[in-house]
Amino acid sequence: MPQRPVRVPCVVPLALALVACGGEPVVHQIGGPTMGSTYTVKYVAAAPLPAVPAVIAEELAAVDAAFSNWRADSEIARVNAHASVEPLPLSPRFVGVLELALAMARATDGAFDPTVKPLSDLYRAAKDDPDHRLDADALADAKARVGWRLVAVRGGALVKAQPDVQLDLDGIAAGAACDAIAARLQALGVADFYLEVTGEVLCRGRKPGGEPWRVGVVDPTADQMGEDTPIRALALRDLALCTSGDYRNAIVVDGARLHHVFDPRTGANPKNDIVSASVLADSAAVADALGTALLVLGADGAQAIWPRLDAFGVRGALLLSPGPDGSVKQFEITWPKDDA
Repeated sequence: MPQRPVRVPCVVPLALALVACGGEPVVHQIGGPTMGSTYTVKYVAAAPLPAVPAVIAEELAAVDAAFSNWRADSEIARVNAHASVEPLPLSPRFVGVLELALAMARATDGAFDPTVKPLSDLYRAAKDDPDHRLDADALADAKARVGWRLVAVRGGALVKAQPDVQLDLDGIAAGAACDAIAARLQALGVADFYLEVTGEVLCRGRKPGGEPWRVGVVDPTADQMGEDTPIRALALRDLALCTSGDYRNAIVVDGARLHHVFDPRTGANPKNDIVSASVLADSAAVADALGTALLVLGADGAQAIWPRLDAFGVRGALLLSPGPDGSVKQFEITWPKDDA
């Protein structure tokens, strides 16, 4: 039985004091395991709200039931077992996320691709193999089954162009979970909160006293030393911040480094030096998917598609690459100044 991989956040929350004082609003915090990693929710209220843990648990369970590749009874498992070109009815949640995934695939020229599962499976098999072998014939077969134009949503149903296409929505599901939880909290009247699901962050409102929520992007060089020191810090005001990185999940295959982020168009790791891509956007699902896409596209590719992304509420990007003498080079697109 395959084990769900552990997801390690590339975004780090900065110091926050939780102080109660009379009937004044304070920060309440809950958290726990989810999706092979953890989640943290901080919200502002005068007293704990019993409905908050319940709606968070409900949304996380619903996302897992829809998109988990690590349970046989998930909706995506049913989708991937559907080896047919006949329409397959989908839940409204699945339709919404898949339609956004396909829109992001179109906007990024296929750098983000929800049909990437065959390539992901090959990487996981190579990682689990003691010799880290990657079979060339298997890779060619996988590439033939990857391509976002091979699937469509029509009338609330999935239609595959060929029966053996399979989906992997891990690159957008955590962000979608943040968006769904945020909508539920706002429906409860909670206006000020910080959400983090497997490292993807979404903030609304402010902390007590009007201070903004603050987060940092992990320095890849510090991470290699077992630390989570931020290379950049900023105030997150009514935005999501999601980061994708290739530096925490790599193996050596035939003498070459291989990591878990593939260019779906080639079946190989991206041919650029970007090791971390962070995105600011109104929607965490958008930022989540685009972080993966920009890791594939690199700085030049990111700049080329940037004019298309305004329609998705994308606000900024920060790309990191190795510099001389162990330094880190930073490439920014409309990234805000650091928050002091």
